Amino acid sequence: MESRISAEPRAVLVGLASRRRYKTRRTVIMFAPMPPPLFLRQVIPPVSARTAQGKIIRAWDYKQKRPLVIVFLHSDCSHCEAWLEQLAASASALNEREAAALLIYSEVPSRRSEMLASPLIAASDLTGHSHRAFLGAEAFGPGGLDRVGVFVTDRYGELFAQWVGRDALELPANSEILDVLGVIQIIC
Repeated sequence: MESRISAEPRAVLVGLASRRRYKTRRTVIMFAPMPPPLFLRQVIPPVSARTAQGKIIRAWDYKQKRPLVIVFLHSDCSHCEAWLEQLAASASALNEREAAALLIYSEVPSRRSEMLASPLIAASDLTGHSHRAFLGAEAFGPGGLDRVGVFVTDRYGELFAQWVGRDALELPANSEILDVLGVIQIIC
């Protein structure tokens, strides 16, 4: 007979990001989603990263010009690469919505991400300042939690949507991101 952990607060394991179920011998464990690190409609913290060519990019450079999709990925993750391929396929839809996508890695970006077309820009945040500001204080460094995230802002830096998880399987589909950008385009 299989017992199930109920959704009562004592039974939900808070702090781990997963919508998946893991079966043990007699129990099905459902992990609760990670709490969002930022508040919606707040102005985002500063973002700074360096491209492979040495250029420093900042969210401030796009202020009052374009909405932003700020993405934090792992460079050695096959799920992140597959998610990035889908985002790259929708580059023309991002251009239609007048948005730019900043892909920020904690290590050197993969070769594939360095060759992306506009409006996708890959960069690395080797200091971890942007990672800590967006994904939490414990999200960077050798002992840090492996987190990924997507943050969508309007042209003024106001946060409209965010998704944070442990891997790219928990990130939104491109259609969700494009829907949020469509709403932003209508509002602004």
